Amino acid sequence: MDFDLGITLALAAIAFAAAFVYGVTGFGAGLVAIPLASLFFEMRFVLAVFALLDCVNAVRVSLSRPKAIVREEAARLVPTCIAGVAIGALLVLALPAWILMLALGLFVTAYILYTLAVRGALPTIGTRWAYLAGLSGGIASAMFGAGGPPYAIYLSMRPHGKEEMRATLAVTSLVSITARIVAFGLAGLLDSGAVWRTALAILPASLLALWLADRVHRVLSREAVIAAIRVLLGIAGVSLVVRALAIA
Repeated sequence: MDFDLGITLALAAIAFAAAFVYGVTGFGAGLVAIPLASLFFEMRFVLAVFALLDCVNAVRVSLSRPKAIVREEAARLVPTCIAGVAIGALLVLALPAWILMLALGLFVTAYILYTLAVRGALPTIGTRWAYLAGLSGGIASAMFGAGGPPYAIYLSMRPHGKEEMRATLAVTSLVSITARIVAFGLAGLLDSGAVWRTALAILPASLLALWLADRVHRVLSREAVIAAIRVLLGIAGVSLVVRALAIA
């Protein structure tokens, strides 16, 4: 697939913005990248290119502070995430994607409304909720590439610092992204040389954004990071509802 320098620079700018959001919060790159990049290329091409970039982003954030990963949380989230991806792949064949997309969008939107209604700090939830978060995140990731919100909701209501939240979110999302890349490879979406050339061309912008996001993240308080996550979750919830209703 051919593209000119102007479009390449535009994609690089999108990759920069998406990676910056991901570097600060640990999720949300797809909320920025996919709608904007699809203005230039067809959706399958965009999903394949940014799946590769998302994988690099997740590895970079996970390895930047590996000691910050809350291994107990990851041990609960990752297995159920993998199970969720498998279930999601089956549900794609059995159910219209818009039904679960709508359900997830309504759930995330309801959570945001709840956070606005509750005064003060949100309550801390128990570890048993990790299994539901991992499962639903895996299902959402497999069905429509939006696995981050359930993980973010769960970890934002656990007693972890901002570094622990970001690192654990990153390693959990890495599992979802890797599974997605495997699925794309089996479907032949990664066979095109244009996918790899485009990803390599805009990768430097993504890495630069992660470097900058690291420095911004250091000066933000936990409350500021939580606020940023809630804004992204609000966007995700509304976006999922709109997308579901559009294809219903």
